[in-house]
Amino acid sequence: MKKLLYVLLAIVLVIVVGIGALLALVDPNQFKPLLSEQVKKATGRDLVINGDISWRFFPSIGFSLGETEFKNPQGFAEADLVKLGSAELSVSVMPLFSQHLEIGNISLNDARVFIQTRKDGVSNLDGLGEQAAVEGTVTEDANGTSSEPAIDQPSVEGEPTQPWTISLAGVEVVNASAEVRDDKAGTATTIDSLNFKLDTFSPGEWTQANFDITGKNAELSFTAKGDSQLLIAADYKSGELKALNLTASAKDSVNDIQSLVLGVDHFKVGDWANITFAAKGQIPDLAFDANGATRFKISTDYNMAELDKLTLSSDLKGSTLPRPEMKVGLNADATYDVAKGLATLSRFDTSIDELALNGKGSFKSATIPVIRFDVNSDNIDLDAFLGTASSAKNKDTTKEETGSAPSAGGGASTASKSEEPDLSALKTLDIAGTVAIKKLKAANARVSAVLVDMKVQKGVLNLKRFNAKLYGGTVSANATVDANGKLPKYQVTKHIKGVDVHALLKDVAQNETLAGTGNIDIKLSGTGLAEKRIRENVAGSIAINFADGAIYGVNIPEMIREAKATLKGKKAEYVKEEKKTDFSALKATFKIGKSVASTTNIHLASPLLRIDGKGSTNLVSERLDFIISTSVVASSKGQGGKEIDDIADLTVPVNVKGDWTKPTFALDLKELFKQNNELEEKAKKEIDRGLEKLLGDKGKDDNIKNAADKLLKGLFN
Repeated sequence: MKKLLYVLLAIVLVIVVGIGALLALVDPNQFKPLLSEQVKKATGRDLVINGDISWRFFPSIGFSLGETEFKNPQGFAEADLVKLGSAELSVSVMPLFSQHLEIGNISLNDARVFIQTRKDGVSNLDGLGEQAAVEGTVTEDANGTSSEPAIDQPSVEGEPTQPWTISLAGVEVVNASAEVRDDKAGTATTIDSLNFKLDTFSPGEWTQANFDITGKNAELSFTAKGDSQLLIAADYKSGELKALNLTASAKDSVNDIQSLVLGVDHFKVGDWANITFAAKGQIPDLAFDANGATRFKISTDYNMAELDKLTLSSDLKGSTLPRPEMKVGLNADATYDVAKGLATLSRFDTSIDELALNGKGSFKSATIPVIRFDVNSDNIDLDAFLGTASSAKNKDTTKEETGSAPSAGGGASTASKSEEPDLSALKTLDIAGTVAIKKLKAANARVSAVLVDMKVQKGVLNLKRFNAKLYGGTVSANATVDANGKLPKYQVTKHIKGVDVHALLKDVAQNETLAGTGNIDIKLSGTGLAEKRIRENVAGSIAINFADGAIYGVNIPEMIREAKATLKGKKAEYVKEEKKTDFSALKATFKIGKSVASTTNIHLASPLLRIDGKGSTNLVSERLDFIISTSVVASSKGQGGKEIDDIADLTVPVNVKGDWTKPTFALDLKELFKQNNELEEKAKKEIDRGLEKLLGDKGKDDNIKNAADKLLKGLFN
């Protein structure tokens, strides 16, 4: 027992003697002017240590440093670039006797960093390090530990001067704050509290790092915390981390990012790292809950970053979405070439509820970004996705029930019809690519084998090719929109061949007025894309050529029989027939300009009839003004099976009035009798004979005949 007491006393004695020797031989304040001098040489700025540097003996031996300031140049909002409340450095004792300051741990308390860019563009970071090349360099020892060059220290009188060396171990930052302010841009980010701890700082060994931070960027408040294990290497490029866990949140008056979580299993340059992430929150009119995973790698030359097997799944809710709730999924592989500024999406498969797309694309960073894409899909039903199909049916049913149709151009305000779309984005993009869709339903139209080839460059949208199959036929088109002028200019060319017109109109316009196999050639151009300007300024032509069809809503053979009966002074025999006029061919060419579409060559041919017409429609008011002349060209039983032999070659004019949604058809008796003077004489004889039968001899009275003549002339004229 006595021997143990002697050992303990000896240890205590050694410690007391060591502390005494330390206090007697080493004054830490001798480092103050040397530290200030070295900082001045390295940065060109002043380092002011206001407090003393003193020894600390509990819980370990080390230095305590009082308030310290690293100054800003004149002319900035705060005097200090960095201000330190206090610092503590744990120190190994034995190396001190060899003139080596081995710092085991640095603890920095209440540090503040202030970075400012003034309105004139000058920053308080400008010029830092310019003095470093003048005198002194940083060196590394054999183990890769950073150290300062040897420092000549004042010696105790009579002792030789020896150089000091300094090395660093762990770091702890407690309650730090910062402000990054850009007066030129009008932005500011503040960090209210930052705590950071690094257990050890020894190259080649794993160490634990932890941090937490709270701050504010403009009105957005944020918090974050995390931990990871770090492998510190002499060559920073060989550093590694593993078991990274990061959580964050942010909130302002309109945004609430409740949680953002990031996890990395093991990251090393040149190797694949497995990453998981998740985010949940609310931005204006949209709530989201997303999670995903990927593999990530950076090449050893730091020039290529790769994402492999990226998966993302997100539940969305919000009034701005096409649906109240949506589920979005993404699978992709991507790379980023730093030297070229080129991001490449080599593969992607994305789904938005039942919609699915796949393809590839690229983005090249430039003054005008360069975007290329190739997108494919097996089936897209936009109506089902947007819910517009049921809405169209309900709208059509309501119109039938009320017996009314919307007025021309009704619903939308005049202001909205005159408002031009914002096409300024066309001037800021360079986009080109193709879209291929096997089946597509949009605006109730069903198409297949869709191929779109388009380009946007220098403010011009160029639809180089649009091909598709629809309703038994094909459609091809090209178009350009030039947004460089005061008003956008456009040009459209479209060719439709062999399309079932009745099925198309029924699906797209809920209109069954016309049937047949149709060919349509359209060539239009104009200035202004607002609806009102399109109607006012569009110019060009539309040529239609339909075969083996019918015009619904009017039965022209029935009108001919009515005309025949009228001319005979009789009432036409009523036969219940469908209101349609069959044809073998229907052709017309419309010239468009100055708000009017007009034609002089409407031509319809059938085995019984020949119909020719002319007229116009106003594109603004949607009013119709056409006259259709119908001739019986054969002596046979025609549509309806009624004999009309005795009026072969009779031309019957029909006026088409009304508007696009509700056209009206009426027999033009006045024009009929003007064009057929012989019929007028025949009608006069029939009237005279009728008067004689009705009035007897009085029917021959001149006064009665004159009255009848006036009535007949009024009818014909």
